[in-house]
Amino acid sequence: MSAHISDLAELSRKSGVPRFTRFLNERERSVAAATARTNHANPIFYGGYDGAARTLCGFFEGTYAEELPKEELFPLCAVTFSFRKSESLSHRDFLGAILATGLERSAVGDILAAEGHAIVFCTESAKQLLMDIVKIGRCGVSPSEGITAPLPEPQFETLDRTVSSLRLDCIVGACANISRERSASLVKSGQVSADHSVCLNVSASVREGEIVSIRGFGRFRVSKIVGETKKGRIRVVIEKFM
Repeated sequence: MSAHISDLAELSRKSGVPRFTRFLNERERSVAAATARTNHANPIFYGGYDGAARTLCGFFEGTYAEELPKEELFPLCAVTFSFRKSESLSHRDFLGAILATGLERSAVGDILAAEGHAIVFCTESAKQLLMDIVKIGRCGVSPSEGITAPLPEPQFETLDRTVSSLRLDCIVGACANISRERSASLVKSGQVSADHSVCLNVSASVREGEIVSIRGFGRFRVSKIVGETKKGRIRVVIEKFM
């Protein structure tokens, strides 16, 4: 992947034409950002809306497009699926139906499911296959091009935890409900991202509002640092993205 990122940065610089990856997950985004830095490039990451977890990486240095809005720069689009509110369709349901079309995961960005509708971001080349989906499981769905319904708000499970410190390994343990030893192992092996960048430092300090992604466990946000308990531990409120 690093070689591909280097090639895109160089091609954009030489040709004056923007170059893009397909959709990257948070770990891949971190690799892309690090590789770009070594090539003295300044990529832009965008997934169709601010705060997207899966994004395209675009290179624009020396191109005609540097000053355009992000939504006009990137070769991505959205498909909105409508369905009966009585039906319960999840991210997993939509992802399964999408992959069944033969599309690769990298052709699809975030899938935002809500009551009665879902919005799926995708590459322009993948749009038609998504538009052909009219049934998911036993539920009929009606696709339409673009964002034709309100962008669903993220859904969270709230976790009330106490930790010995705000070190990354402690926060990871609280998020995933695992031992500090195991959480430290996850950090050291590159399985943890803090605010979209892989962090290998178990003692890195975590701030209020920071997003922590743990491979195999999900994405979390340190919503609030409440303060110390009578026993000297720190109470934190953590939100797990659903």
